[in-house]
Amino acid sequence: MDLQEQMKEYSALKALQIILALAEQKGWVNISDIAEATGLSPSTVHRILQELQACGFVSKNKEARQYKLGMGMMNIALKVNMSDYLLEAAQEEMIRLNELSLETIHLIAPDNDKAVYIGKMDAKNQIQLRSRIGWKIPLQCTSGGKLILAYHSREWVDSYLNYNPLKQYTNNTIIHKETLHRELELIRQQGYSLDNREHNPDIVCIAAPIFGIDGNLAGTIGISAPDYRFSPEKACSFAEEVKQSAAAITEKLQA
Repeated sequence: MDLQEQMKEYSALKALQIILALAEQKGWVNISDIAEATGLSPSTVHRILQELQACGFVSKNKEARQYKLGMGMMNIALKVNMSDYLLEAAQEEMIRLNELSLETIHLIAPDNDKAVYIGKMDAKNQIQLRSRIGWKIPLQCTSGGKLILAYHSREWVDSYLNYNPLKQYTNNTIIHKETLHRELELIRQQGYSLDNREHNPDIVCIAAPIFGIDGNLAGTIGISAPDYRFSPEKACSFAEEVKQSAAAITEKLQA
């Protein structure tokens, strides 16, 4: 690790100290109080607070010159809590689909411009998928990812595509904007999404949407398997079961 990397790591640790100090307080806090709690100099605390404020992680009371955690940090906490709650609510249905299909079950949640695996149950067959919890996957060509796009507005999807041009992963990947919009409309109509070897040339997946208490998409649950034993036709034969599981999880989240 070179000196520049060491300095970045050291700064990150100091920022974490300050965030933790703010998290322990119920209200607004002075720089001197933060410096005392962290052992950092007031000038260092002030500099890092400005950076955290620019990111939305800290809010400042200009008149009193005091600080507290901002909405950016609150949003991170909400996402973590929702992921934990979603995983807990989905356990029974993940087991059911795993026993029914004998294949890998994935629980996926939106993560900015990608999707992330937050739960996985391995296939009961000998050959397993290499996916891991925490892995991020693109939205345009995965069953869970396309569901995330499908349950956003067309304007949101167009904005997303402006920053994430359609990339070809396999011969089956959708690479034309209007074709993708037609696919998203079909997904909304049928209530499930199919990845027909669009991200990985050997993998087929089917997934259905899970909705949170606010009615927005909270995640997806799906079945994934190698195409030699899980053709698109076979995947679609599980559509109603996957939709049933997604609806059951949604009911728990909205209870």
